[in-house]
Amino acid sequence: MGSRYILAVVLMLVVMIAWTIIFGNRFAPEQEEIPPTEQTLQDDTPGVDPNEVNSEGSGQPLTFQVNPDDPIVNVKTNTYAITFNEKLAIANRWDLVEKKESGNLRFPDRSTDTTDVPLNLIPETALNCLELRLGNKDLQFDLNLRRTEWTADKKSIELNETINEDTLTFTTTVQEQLKISKRFTFYNNSYTVDLDVMFQNLKDDSTPLHIGGIEPANGYELRWGPGINADLLIHEKKAGKPGRRGAEGARAYVGTGKPKRELKNELVYATVLWAGINSNYFSAIMIPDPQLEATYKLDNPKANGEKNVLVTASTETAVLRIPSFQLSNHNILTHTFRLYVGPKDDAMLKEITPPNEPEIQLGLSKVIDFGFFGPVAWAMLWLVKQLYSVFQNYGLSIIILTALVKILSFPLTRKAHVSMKKMQQLQPQLVELKEKYRDDPQRLNKATMRIYKENGVNPLSGCIPWLPQLPIFWALFSLLGSAVELRGAPFFFWIDDLSAPDVLIDLPFTIPLIFTQIDAIRFLPILNGLTTWLQQKFVGGMSATPATTNTQAKIMQFMPLIFVFLFYNWASGFVLYWLCNNVFTVAQQYIQTKYFHDGEPDTQDNLPKRKQD
Repeated sequence: MGSRYILAVVLMLVVMIAWTIIFGNRFAPEQEEIPPTEQTLQDDTPGVDPNEVNSEGSGQPLTFQVNPDDPIVNVKTNTYAITFNEKLAIANRWDLVEKKESGNLRFPDRSTDTTDVPLNLIPETALNCLELRLGNKDLQFDLNLRRTEWTADKKSIELNETINEDTLTFTTTVQEQLKISKRFTFYNNSYTVDLDVMFQNLKDDSTPLHIGGIEPANGYELRWGPGINADLLIHEKKAGKPGRRGAEGARAYVGTGKPKRELKNELVYATVLWAGINSNYFSAIMIPDPQLEATYKLDNPKANGEKNVLVTASTETAVLRIPSFQLSNHNILTHTFRLYVGPKDDAMLKEITPPNEPEIQLGLSKVIDFGFFGPVAWAMLWLVKQLYSVFQNYGLSIIILTALVKILSFPLTRKAHVSMKKMQQLQPQLVELKEKYRDDPQRLNKATMRIYKENGVNPLSGCIPWLPQLPIFWALFSLLGSAVELRGAPFFFWIDDLSAPDVLIDLPFTIPLIFTQIDAIRFLPILNGLTTWLQQKFVGGMSATPATTNTQAKIMQFMPLIFVFLFYNWASGFVLYWLCNNVFTVAQQYIQTKYFHDGEPDTQDNLPKRKQD
């Protein structure tokens, strides 16, 4: 093992830590949330001049007030509970109640100590969730400032096994010219909601009513944001630090490539299949009828330099833009959308089709992004789910996966071990060469490589067994941060969430460190440190070379302690994998030595060849 083991481990850790620091914003300060009772119109609000004086003539940008006493409409199903503001016809809360596969596994808010609190995906400052904005300056002025109020046809809806489907309609009238209705259709055992937006021209004259601004692509907008609630863990919220942030924030998909946060100039007017906002494990996605030829816009006002760690992409709003159109007098036009607000579950996402054209492939699974080693992660997820179907425990599935990796890598490991034993036998010759060519490094390198070649030794063979495991390590790291199947998955005893650090005992204080903080006693990282020490004693001692034993010992004696603090706040599923890898490595080394005699000295016939230099 020796220096190559250290090199392999350090490289893996450097990649993971660098990714976490660069993309995780782990030390972003928590800012105070903007009071949810007021919102200022942004510069890019269609049809409204933000510099127009307000009702008091003060010359300040126009704002609208959100009264906490506004009437609300509650909708409850087996999968979610929604709270609508009736006056504004927007969603204030969207609580995920339970997971569809099991029928009773809840999605609790993991940032609280109360596990019965469901996870709400709408931030308090998000006042655009399912809001409509017209492109007309004259019509938009009234609608956006809420001078006309929406009214709902029902005060509450509760679906059950008897009532599997129901509708809720909000209606408003703009300047006695245009009647707008938003009709939601809810389903009891589904995360999808259908939305029909209906426009009716109330004018008596024959002049058609134009819906849209100067820009043809912007008849009206359907929006979600700003942001989506972050799925934080308790220790992350206490520290004011976000969790791993991969493919989070606003995304739109045009049908090719990957979903994009912001479309390039040549795709600004491209028809999108869907758009929405992502957190770690959940998404709020708006899917238009393909016939609407909807386009996408990222609404992202300039942030003030601070980041709200409680909200993913706290300044971003995903916007679907519907082209402008004309409406004859007393005519009614209906546009259909499908909404998905729920977990980023591949099986669920593949079942969703666009409204009115079910044959079109949406590619919603592309919202799940496992990063660079995505294909490996998808393969691992499939294997872990297959193992789970047998053992009904994702922790056991991870352990079996670790064993399979060690079995498949056994030939490489054995070959590397034999090569290292040969290198041990070559050490006397290498020492002589160093003494002989101490003043000629070039000849020393040539002579050393010649001895390696003559004896069939690869100096880099010690790293070979680790190369196949690098994608495995990174893929599992990605899975635990993005695969909703592993979110909240329990193992045994105190390990109740494999995607979160294990907590044996909560501490009444916090110890801040450079890369982590200690606010609880976690057993798995400590046990992992012990197994790392056992591995380096058992494996490292057997494979160490005389010339480097002292140097390596000084470095490696700190490795177990470093691993304890490095993995202290990492997902328990990943630490479990690393722990089992240590145990299986020791077992594998024992089997190699006992049954394959890889640890025994070579016979006289197999002694390294020595050639006169």
